[in-house]
Amino acid sequence: SHSTHVFHGELSVLILPTMPAMESSPTSICVSDSFHFSSFYWRDSRNNLAGLETSDDESNNSSSDAATSSARRRYRSDTLASENEAGGNNGTSSPTEILKPQPIANPDRIKLKFYSHVMGEDEGCSIHYGKWDNLDLDQPGCYGLAAEAMTNYMYRLSMGLLPHRSEANDFRYVDLGSGSGASAIYLAEKHSQTIAEATIVNICHEQNITARDKAAERNLTDRINIVEASFDVTPCPSNHFDLTFSQDAFIHSISKRKTYAEAYRITKPGGAFVFCDLMCGDNPDLTVLELAQFAEKNRINDWLNPSQIVKTCADVGWSNATFVDLTTDLRISFQLMLKKVTFVLEHGDTGSNVNRVLLMNYRDSICRRITQIDRGVFKWGVVQCRKPVGMEIICKPPVPFKKTNHLILDETDRKKSLEIGKERVLETNIVVVDILSKMNKDKIDALPSTVELMITMSAGLDHIDMEACKARGIMVKQSGREAITSHVVQYTLSFLILGLRDALNQLGVPFPSSGWNLNWNCEGKPLASSSTTVAIVGMGVIAKRLVEEIRKIAPDTRIIIYNVPPTMRDLDAENKFSVEYVADLVDMASQSDVLLPLRPLTKHTENLIGKSVISNLQPHAGIINMSRGKVVDTDALTEALENKSIKYAILDTTFPEPLPKDHRLWNVENCFIFPHYATNTYAVREALVADIQPIIEDHYGLSHSDERRKAEEKALRYDLAIAHRLTAKYGMDMLVWNHISARFRTGCLITPGRKMWNKIVPEDLVYSSTNVTADIIHDAIYSARPDIKAIIHLHTPAATAISCLEEGFVPITQDSAYFYGKVATYDWDGLSDDASEGPQIAAAVKAVEGCNTLLMHNHGYVCFGASVREAWVLAYYFERCCEVQLRVMQSGGKLRRPPKAVMQKAMETSYLPEFAPGVCEWEALCDEISFD
Repeated sequence: SHSTHVFHGELSVLILPTMPAMESSPTSICVSDSFHFSSFYWRDSRNNLAGLETSDDESNNSSSDAATSSARRRYRSDTLASENEAGGNNGTSSPTEILKPQPIANPDRIKLKFYSHVMGEDEGCSIHYGKWDNLDLDQPGCYGLAAEAMTNYMYRLSMGLLPHRSEANDFRYVDLGSGSGASAIYLAEKHSQTIAEATIVNICHEQNITARDKAAERNLTDRINIVEASFDVTPCPSNHFDLTFSQDAFIHSISKRKTYAEAYRITKPGGAFVFCDLMCGDNPDLTVLELAQFAEKNRINDWLNPSQIVKTCADVGWSNATFVDLTTDLRISFQLMLKKVTFVLEHGDTGSNVNRVLLMNYRDSICRRITQIDRGVFKWGVVQCRKPVGMEIICKPPVPFKKTNHLILDETDRKKSLEIGKERVLETNIVVVDILSKMNKDKIDALPSTVELMITMSAGLDHIDMEACKARGIMVKQSGREAITSHVVQYTLSFLILGLRDALNQLGVPFPSSGWNLNWNCEGKPLASSSTTVAIVGMGVIAKRLVEEIRKIAPDTRIIIYNVPPTMRDLDAENKFSVEYVADLVDMASQSDVLLPLRPLTKHTENLIGKSVISNLQPHAGIINMSRGKVVDTDALTEALENKSIKYAILDTTFPEPLPKDHRLWNVENCFIFPHYATNTYAVREALVADIQPIIEDHYGLSHSDERRKAEEKALRYDLAIAHRLTAKYGMDMLVWNHISARFRTGCLITPGRKMWNKIVPEDLVYSSTNVTADIIHDAIYSARPDIKAIIHLHTPAATAISCLEEGFVPITQDSAYFYGKVATYDWDGLSDDASEGPQIAAAVKAVEGCNTLLMHNHGYVCFGASVREAWVLAYYFERCCEVQLRVMQSGGKLRRPPKAVMQKAMETSYLPEFAPGVCEWEALCDEISFD
């Protein structure tokens, strides 16, 4: 079941309130609920007390097994008695009288009826804790609306992590500890075009029957799967769900580590894990003993605070785990409950005195909950994270692979995990190969079952058994496609011109001894002529780009094409580039001045340019082969060249390859053989490796596509330029010195140097700074904190003055809440121009978990955050706080320090999504700057 209802009542009490008597019923029911709702009690109209208790195998416990539930029931009598004494019984019957077990068919229905009566909610609504943004607390059904809003909020967070799946029609979602399945059914119905499969995992049999009935009512049985199981050991397949989701269930978990590990197992690589839950508070004024006693009293196992939960998620393998604090919404939920219960007590018919006493106890319990929230005893919020993907490069890359996305794990990460003893399951999801990696069926079948993506650093795919990959469900993608296409097109275009002009046959031909004349050696044809016919076999990416380039310099040239198979014709491209389709390859050959096969090697294209095609070429025509060597029949080509039935052949590839030294083609004068050279540049080699990460990011939604990256870079440059201008506008710059950067792709965009900051425009930002100090500081912080996306380093007067004080920065104002417990320090060791200083700076940043500022003693300061706007706004407020601190010190008065609990709460509030640094300020700040 849901922890929601337990906490509404009294976690430490084991009691939920009575249900007031309803006019339509002669029975006055009160409900008492254990921590997992395995027991219910009522008092009927004859004042006979009867306890209702489910058996272990019918427990509503959604997270623990029967043994645990049984063990917890040992405490009921003492706890109930002590709590009733604390709440007062007004001289009524002994509270222990209600502990008389009697099984009932559907205890969950009593719980829903209670909420329906006290809260004024429909019995079928979700009664999770809610999100109260823009909701009227007095409107009917507001509690259910808030619960629905919370489900929507969490789903939006989830899709923000999975943008590449937002429009998918095969999305798989699982709700762990889903109770009666209200959230899962609601989402499946609302997002019917996206969610193809919604799985409900819940241990309570009665609740699962309710979920089944609700799904049937909404005609969702074909998309809703109901699994009766505990959420820490599910029968769900591994790597199956795009999103693993849970609301207010994991507080019941015996082991958070085990629960999060199970969620990790069933989530797809690159998938998301989003859950909300009650968590231990982290108020520094509360003692460890007090928190432990609270957990013990309330039968809470593994009572972790948000930081510990985030760390546990990371320990079992999750990446990018973050906590969104929504405790303010939780307080509103309790306030509404208090309001409703108080109203029932004051104006409703509560039936018997026992019912009224229990309802009063319930009211007092809610008051205690609100007090505990205010004291920071517990928190409520959302944790969101992603499952990383594992990559293995099974060949030697031409240049070193540099990974900058920590959601991609490689061999280095495997070694690190072993060294530190992490429990992360490092499975292989991606394999990277090259043209020398002959991936036949046996090798593909031998790959780990978790492999789903193969990246090949090559233009062709003939070294891979594509049918075997298809059978295994492995997608194959090629890296370096843009660089390969560009190079092959330029290379082919040059040979096309040289071939038509017969230029290669002129190598070594001496200038005529009798002198040059207008009739000497002029048999060649120009490319840019309506009388020239270029025949291209294929209309793939390279062929289309080649036609596009030809049209730029030869708009009137006749271009004819043939495709294999003919069904792959691209009519749009044919019309766009004014090309003619020829249905017969032999016929096409007879019309051409030059024949260019540009098709990949497959069983359909092997020896495609055979004897019948070659023999129909005109004597002045030539062949330029940029496909695989086996696309052209080598024997037929050799014979035609030896017989001079065609004028020339330019071969970048041959079959066999390499061509044997004694092969006849080496001795043919009009055959020009190149060593598979079309892509032999360092630019291509670098692109083959550099594209690996973007391909993985796009496939798993870990980043964005090329178009989106361009847009992202444009926006990033704009923000950085704005940040430089704002720094100058507010007098925080220092001529051309200091620096701001933002992480982007494999490096970062950074201050150009040698330019006044009030003159910097988006185009000025560079990928590599000329300032060695900047490189050392920024590289060190980025390496220490993968979550950091932007850094600003300044030497502003007030902050630099504070950096010279022994005590350093002291958070004493509301504005300084941003920095409470978030300022790391670093002892200045002279000019930061020594690369060995990087690890020391990184260590300083790591020393303060979650810090956002590095105060560099006798030097200046650095602020950093998840965006440029966050980093800059933090830098502005830090300077302002330092200025206030100096003014307070100058006053000579006695310093009044705010209590730690106040500062802690202020800091948490400052980082709520709607108040986080830069959220409210940045748009207005941007309006202050113009690049005109």
